[in-house]
Amino acid sequence: MWQVDRWIKNPYWQYFSRENVFQTQKPFNPTEFIHFRKRIGKDGVEKLLKVSIQLFSKEAQEKEVLIDSTVQEKNITYPTDAKLHKLIIEWINKTAKQEGIILRQTHTITLKRLMIDQRFHNYPKRRNRANLPHLSNRNIKSYSSSPINY
Repeated sequence: MWQVDRWIKNPYWQYFSRENVFQTQKPFNPTEFIHFRKRIGKDGVEKLLKVSIQLFSKEAQEKEVLIDSTVQEKNITYPTDAKLHKLIIEWINKTAKQEGIILRQTHTITLKRLMIDQRFHNYPKRRNRANLPHLSNRNIKSYSSSPINY
């Protein structure tokens, strides 16, 4: 019964079942499923299964199946705190430049270095600087709030 209720709420299911207009009423009474299963019985269910198997018999299937198992990596970046603070700093610098406000320090050079330090903190040659990601995140955060104080 619950699938008939879901059919009412899901326009994709309705489109897949060739409805032209979105329906808000049930297409049939859900108890008809139960009556249908009881009427065809076990033999009827087996006949339906045989017919569906014949649709996909060996004659209908391909002789060879080509499977592509390669996985291409996605270039996905996630909004970390450091990236968001970097955007804040860049936005403040851009707005200050448009408005003609001269900032004492724009932090562009130090921001670039801190972002590199934060990104490659696990690189083998940088492991001696264990607290670097924590410190660079803290510095980037403080830099993002410092132009507001000027």
